[in-house]
Amino acid sequence: MAKESASAKFSIVHPQAAGIDVGSRFHWVSVGQEAGESKQFGVFTKDLHALCQWLVSLGIRTVAMESTGFYWKQLFVMLQSYGMEVYLVNASFTKNIQGRKPSDLSDSQWIWKMHSVGLLPASFQPDSFTEELRTYVRHRNRLIEGAAQCVNRMQKCLTLMNLQLPIVVSDISGKSGKAIIEAILNGERDGSKLAQLADYRLKADKATLSEALTGFWRADHLFELDQHWKMYHHYQEHLAQCDQKIEEVLQSRVQVTGQAELAYDQKKSRGKNDPSFQLATYAYQLSDGVDLLQVDGVGLNLILTLLSEVGLDLTQFPSAKHFTSWLCLCPNKKVSGGKVLSSSTRKNKSRLRKAFKQTAIGVCRKKDCVLAHFYRKMAAKHGKGTAITATARKIAVIVYHMLQKKEAYQPQQLEDYQQKVRTQKIKQIQRTIRNLEVHEHELVFA
Repeated sequence: MAKESASAKFSIVHPQAAGIDVGSRFHWVSVGQEAGESKQFGVFTKDLHALCQWLVSLGIRTVAMESTGFYWKQLFVMLQSYGMEVYLVNASFTKNIQGRKPSDLSDSQWIWKMHSVGLLPASFQPDSFTEELRTYVRHRNRLIEGAAQCVNRMQKCLTLMNLQLPIVVSDISGKSGKAIIEAILNGERDGSKLAQLADYRLKADKATLSEALTGFWRADHLFELDQHWKMYHHYQEHLAQCDQKIEEVLQSRVQVTGQAELAYDQKKSRGKNDPSFQLATYAYQLSDGVDLLQVDGVGLNLILTLLSEVGLDLTQFPSAKHFTSWLCLCPNKKVSGGKVLSSSTRKNKSRLRKAFKQTAIGVCRKKDCVLAHFYRKMAAKHGKGTAITATARKIAVIVYHMLQKKEAYQPQQLEDYQQKVRTQKIKQIQRTIRNLEVHEHELVFA
């Protein structure tokens, strides 16, 4: 008797679904695999309206589309405006299939098929306020990077003329560095006179400064220095305008939500690239009175990144584990045959993940801090890289619970933490003694 072939059947989760393969010049849309169920549309506004109207005429309710570059954004918004539920999916979820010939048409049909049976999870998408703020903040970060490049090139110009200002001044974009560079560009060449322009708080003495500012003056390097100096100030002007725009957006949001009555009187020193406005006050008001600056190492940079990337409402993440998993800060265990093959974290270029890791690096420099002791313990056991990731995850969990539970940060006392670590080590030693069957007379205490 011939053996009957078994076929696997999937239940349809989204019966009225469509799949879109997004491109830079055209989009392929599929609502099935039969003839006439796939169609190509352009990328102009009228083409996007025609695409949405075609889907509405077919009764489509849910649409899945790949996150291809930034070409999906306008189509995503327009599909939502037509009342459809849009799933933005990771492209890696649809391409890791062998034996399928890739093409724009087949990709759209494959996306439709996987979305129909519910195999494509939707990626996180912020609300309109967070997305607007994200645009400004990411532009602000690019301005800071541009200004930093100008500073590096100014250092190069000075070094090529053997003006060793970067050696005696830690930051040439500070008060002393700016005064000296401006005097050089105005024609001053005497090292002793340039040294007198330094601020009194500078550690280097005037004689050392005078020697460092004596070099070989060249017209080509002076011209390049002048150009980068002007570009640096150009970036600073645009950075101030960007900060003003971000403040307007935050202030408008606070007024709309009615949280302007919350007063925030705590003060924290402002960093070099921190916003020029009172960001801590706006974050305190938008989070209903939660002060994230109480957490060790947390600064305005992390708060601004958190506001612009996911917002302060983390209800889309059911638990802190979901939040840290989305940030790729938790171990990604791969188990086969009962053995753990790998437990390293997933690779990710998330700006928020980077901000949490930078915060962890700042925490490790502290002394009397539980998070700093946790970092040192992890670094001694697993190395600095793993310790930074583990500390960043712990900070992310603290921030999540503070925002979700609307409670203040209550750190564990350092003495209690040290006693807990001591108790754990004693239990580990006792367990080792039992496993090795060590007798009492074999124990020697130095």
